[in-house]
Amino acid sequence: MALWPRNSGAYLAGLLEALRRIAPNAPSPALAWFSQLVMTLIAATVRHAIALEPKQATRMLTLFKRMLPKNLSKLEM
Repeated sequence: MALWPRNSGAYLAGLLEALRRIAPNAPSPALAWFSQLVMTLIAATVRHAIALEPKQATRMLTLFKRMLPKNLSKLEM
């Protein structure tokens, strides 16, 4: 039995539905798309950071965190 569902990206994106508490008025489709996009970007960023020197990896991850939106209530579909 696999540890993760076949489509783990969709599964992990579903976990981000906790965003509903942060942005209760955001449309559900917008949160779903945002969650899936963020999970994809996190995976790509982490894979890239692993290949870097520690100082560069820290810089890359810090930049990624700064790029995330501060206010999710602005999400629209």
